Amino acid sequence: MTWVIVPAIFALLALFTILVRGGLLRLRDSVRKSWASLDALLLERHDLMTRLLDPCARHMRYEADALDRVSRADAAAFAAAAREDIPALAAAEQALRASIADLLALAENYPVLCAEPGFLPAKERVLAIGAAVNERRELYNSAVNLLNVRSQAFPHRMIARTLGFHAEALFE
Repeated sequence: MTWVIVPAIFALLALFTILVRGGLLRLRDSVRKSWASLDALLLERHDLMTRLLDPCARHMRYEADALDRVSRADAAAFAAAAREDIPALAAAEQALRASIADLLALAENYPVLCAEPGFLPAKERVLAIGAAVNERRELYNSAVNLLNVRSQAFPHRMIARTLGFHAEALFE
């Protein structure tokens, strides 16, 4: 009788491990997909920043400090995204949002700049991408939370450790 029970228990444990592993892999894939989506938006905004900053640089000669803050914050956000350093990206993203807001507030004092053909579409697109980054950030954080909770809860934790799963960082 034990010769039937022991293999049945091992078979159930193996099946459970396979199911848990599959679930964890799906969650990790969801995190990677949401990161790829977020990263694509960050790259698009980085590419768009030159179309926003070029006319500003031509017309806002006395605001070089504001332009430099935006350029440095954009470069920091781009570098952090390329390294997939989520905590550094969160800090750089916050600095970039603040510097863009300051720049756009200063740009209102330059009617010639606002009348330039490429400035307003670039401004609107940067603002739209900023809103989309917020939405994708929430999706990314949701996927990370699911993975982290699942991989840290018993009995999934034992299998997650064995398979090399670790907690992912939130994009705060």
